[in-house]
Amino acid sequence: MSLWKKGFQAARPGFGLVATLLSGRRALPALAILPLLLAAPLPGQAQAPAPAPGQAAPKPVDPLFAAAEKAYLALDIEVRKQIQRDLIWVAKFPGTTTGDFGPLTFAALKRFEEAEKLKPGESLSEPARRRLAEAGTRARAALGFAVQTDKSSSMQVGIPLKLLTKFGTNGSGGPRWQDAGEKVTVDLSVLKPEDTLPALFEKGTDPKVQGRKITYKLLRPDFFVISGETDKGKFFRRVASDGKGPLRALSIGYDKTMAATIDPLVVAIAASFDPWPAAKPGTAPAETARPPLVAAAPPRRRATGLVLGPDLVVTGEAALAGCTEFQARTAPDAAPLALRNPRKLDGTGLIALSGRIGKPLALPFAAAAAEGALIQRDAEGELLVAAADLAGGKASTSLQDGGAGAIVLDRSGQLVGIIAASPVTKVRVAGIVPVLSYPMLPAAELARAAGITPPAGGTTTMVKSGAELGELVRPALVGITCASDR
Repeated sequence: MSLWKKGFQAARPGFGLVATLLSGRRALPALAILPLLLAAPLPGQAQAPAPAPGQAAPKPVDPLFAAAEKAYLALDIEVRKQIQRDLIWVAKFPGTTTGDFGPLTFAALKRFEEAEKLKPGESLSEPARRRLAEAGTRARAALGFAVQTDKSSSMQVGIPLKLLTKFGTNGSGGPRWQDAGEKVTVDLSVLKPEDTLPALFEKGTDPKVQGRKITYKLLRPDFFVISGETDKGKFFRRVASDGKGPLRALSIGYDKTMAATIDPLVVAIAASFDPWPAAKPGTAPAETARPPLVAAAPPRRRATGLVLGPDLVVTGEAALAGCTEFQARTAPDAAPLALRNPRKLDGTGLIALSGRIGKPLALPFAAAAAEGALIQRDAEGELLVAAADLAGGKASTSLQDGGAGAIVLDRSGQLVGIIAASPVTKVRVAGIVPVLSYPMLPAAELARAAGITPPAGGTTTMVKSGAELGELVRPALVGITCASDR
């Protein structure tokens, strides 16, 4: 009996990751289209544009979704992550193990309920979670999937050892796993001390490289992700920084003839990658541990604030609607400053707040651009930069948590516009929020609504990197938190 046939039986006939690999069905299950998900909007979420500024889109309430979300978020965070780890293998969950709840987690739970003939909502009960854990363990065991630790760096990653049977050392001195025919390669690497995220990202996404198509790219202060393909192969790369030492990387490359097998496994491998494990090197987290149920504290609402004057900060209204106490920080570890006197900027979807913080934006305003960079503060207050395609008054970009009020610059460093809408972040693929289309208020309309005169400055055609653009506006972008809704 072949390895794949054994895996099929272990995972449950006709169901789950291993069953999908064996079935040969032409329908595109969620896990089998990871590259497409990374590069394009997702059905039902990503294809729908964000609501226009100041307008609330209708949100029909699915009582089953609401009940599942409430039950799921009441669980301990480690329990929630373990559920998602099991769902990757058992119910075609194509996301990452963040513990967040969204349409992908809900859909996977429903598939598990249908396969196990459970009642709607029963998948989160203690007995059902035990069955899910057992099924996940069987599916991983069928492929020999186990967390491997690099002895020299302590990096960890999950590897299907029954598929990737060859082990060796790559060119950077890190561990390498390959299949018998060397058509699939997984590498862990500690990069050179002089390497930086922006420089490697620019090199890895350089459009001048012939024969390489980038299907997804995202640069953040502490990591970047690039996926793409060549004529004969596919690749996925995640490079991370802890701000203290050399960068660390996970690289997956494989022949297109292996895509049907490896596409689904990329999700599981990427979700397991830990460049700086908190646990003692050589130990793996328990897969079936079940901490007690505890109530999760509701997260504070956050947004990005743009400083336009000595006592003027603007941000997205929808993300902070109903808030009565506002706090702003110039960095995650900076002391908070209270903002006051919230007032709507009519017709823009923005609110203005008073408070002396940061430094007013001093960049010239641009009339239009075809492409640029979105810059925001994330949920932790860190500065984030992502590519943005601009057309028809909208920006197609990956807006993260805390991104309401994010700004868009052209590649020369001029302000093109501001995004008032709240980010749609419940759908994530391999930890990445996919690209969506958001309405963008032009810079000139922002100036009129805020009652300011755009900063004077000459135009330039010099193209700047994402990192350079981020540093240009760092003093003028603050993270805003709703401290109280009372």
